[in-house]
Amino acid sequence: MNGKLFKTNKVKPLIDRYTAAIIQFRRIDPEEIPDVAERRKANLKNVLASFSSLETWDVIDPVKLVVLPENILRHEFDTKDPNQTQADRVATAVSIPGEETDAIAEKAKQYNTYVSASIHEKDPKYPEYFLNTAFIMNPKGKIILKYRKINPWIPLELSTSPHDMMPEYKEPMFPVVETELGNLACYVCYDQFFPEVARQLAFNGAEVLLKPTIFPPYPQHMNYEPYDWYTTVNKMRSIENMVYGLNANGAKYGNSQIVDYLGRILAVGDKGHQMTIGATIDIQALRDYRKKTQLHNMLEQVRTECYTYLQKPNWPKNKPLLNEQDYAEWANESKFYKK
Repeated sequence: MNGKLFKTNKVKPLIDRYTAAIIQFRRIDPEEIPDVAERRKANLKNVLASFSSLETWDVIDPVKLVVLPENILRHEFDTKDPNQTQADRVATAVSIPGEETDAIAEKAKQYNTYVSASIHEKDPKYPEYFLNTAFIMNPKGKIILKYRKINPWIPLELSTSPHDMMPEYKEPMFPVVETELGNLACYVCYDQFFPEVARQLAFNGAEVLLKPTIFPPYPQHMNYEPYDWYTTVNKMRSIENMVYGLNANGAKYGNSQIVDYLGRILAVGDKGHQMTIGATIDIQALRDYRKKTQLHNMLEQVRTECYTYLQKPNWPKNKPLLNEQDYAEWANESKFYKK
């Protein structure tokens, strides 16, 4: 999808309201199970068990869309280990689809729901790197979308961005999939601080943005006003793009949020606990609002020709960061800081 779907004249079928849920999953960390393979298996087992939390929704309004947090298998190595190689990191990643997503697919079938999460992926097309990949699978267990994180949390996150592999990377960077639940898209954690990501997805037609994250209280390790960046950004990405936001955080930090297209928080997770939250998604109301409102219709009113900063390269492409300690030498010196 590349067109402005919110402007299309195509008549779309009406979409019934449905329940979307976030499973605020608690990952097993390296300190608990140091062996990367065993930790991956244990986390997958717990992910599969967490789907039982959806059963109580059956008597209310069955869940049609489920989002889990970022890197649910927690299978990366300690990047400060001097004996670790890039090949080691790639070897620990998984294929999508693969054994792990096949197991999750059985839960999608069992609960008749779409499922989204983020996993570290290896792809034979890019054998030297691993990617932080968010996927969407349909209720039949088929992967219908893969989004590779454009903005890893550098220098602490060493997954590779598609931008790091340009021009060899030929796949869509901002995919959107049309479903009976509306037009769905993903972005991942640190992507939220680059408004261009969500805006591009919105211009590609997205109506519901699924965002797996592991976001600690930040800055200054606080999670209250005025430092609650997570809430601020969740609301703004929905407001400025007129989209639903399903923002799934890990249970260690919590505060997962479902936000509607007007920036209203419909559901919020507790801090520090594994739990499942849900809210009603009304795509028809979103479409009516986009079509009718003249005030604050940012998608319709954005003056694209005025903004020139995207027309010139800024961050160096085809330059993956492979070691945290290399950041100072590796990073592009921004023109903003040059004397």
